[in-house]
Amino acid sequence: MADKPKIMFATNPNPRNRALIDGLIALDGYDFEYVGDKYTPGEMHYRFVQGEFDVAEMSTATLMRAKEKGKRFLALPVFFQRGPRQRNIFHCAGKVNHPSELKGKQIGAFRYGATAVSWARGYLLDEHGIKTTDVSWFVSGQEVYIANELPVKVERLDPPPPFGQEKSHLSRLLSEGKLGAALVAGDSGYTGLFGGGTLPGVMGQFPGVKPLFDDTEEILRYVKRTQIYPIIHIMTVKEETVEKYPDLAAKLIEAFREANRQAVNYMKPAEAEGYAKERDLLGYDPYACVLTDADKKSIQALNRYQIEQGLVKRELSLESLFVKEAFRKNG
Repeated sequence: MADKPKIMFATNPNPRNRALIDGLIALDGYDFEYVGDKYTPGEMHYRFVQGEFDVAEMSTATLMRAKEKGKRFLALPVFFQRGPRQRNIFHCAGKVNHPSELKGKQIGAFRYGATAVSWARGYLLDEHGIKTTDVSWFVSGQEVYIANELPVKVERLDPPPPFGQEKSHLSRLLSEGKLGAALVAGDSGYTGLFGGGTLPGVMGQFPGVKPLFDDTEEILRYVKRTQIYPIIHIMTVKEETVEKYPDLAAKLIEAFREANRQAVNYMKPAEAEGYAKERDLLGYDPYACVLTDADKKSIQALNRYQIEQGLVKRELSLESLFVKEAFRKNG
């Protein structure tokens, strides 16, 4: 009997993939090997862009930039991290009282090209009229993949710290009043409409640092009004892999769907409650591994933000970004 083809997949553990990681779900006809427990998210995304792994969790903004430059990746309709990223805009109490005061100031980011940062900048543009070019930028961490010349001057920490250690430098500068705001990723754990948004632990060590937007009801109204529910991380596969194994994409989608069905078994009570409230508010399951019209609108909004921010130069069709199986009815 021939050996099964080995498919190496990398993703950071979360309730929606744990059943796969734990081996409770088989990928029929394939040896599905998990290798993602060795890397921080940024390092994993970087390694995948460089050619490691067959299937990996990837920053959605990085996927767009890689596709524009001809790198051969395709997304699955599998979203592990979502959440309104205005929650990830931090300031120092008493130094900035309204978003309009950010114009002309320097804003820090853990990576200029990070998806969370792109979403936060997009929110400032759409809701408060602050363009990327209205502020200057300071970046503390290593970029995963940027191929275009940026429209703004970016000051960088040199050398950058290792992946996963980018926050503390920004927090100190913010607390000292040297930055008007900082856009950073939250701590690991459940993110979504009713989770996340808390002050990352390392930032809490510095006096006065707090979220600029922390009104949950206002955030919920924004999502309902715009129908934009930011997608942060997305599962992605090498094009050469799905070309070599034509049945793989459909099997991957179904495997991740089953993992999502089992996700509540891995959630803390507060996480499960937030997930249920999220489905009720939106009217659909945003993690069901189905590419909905709302998901399409969110992807297109991120593409628009990436253009405004100088990270991509053109609109990218959904068909160029996703496996064809994502557009079939029920997936």
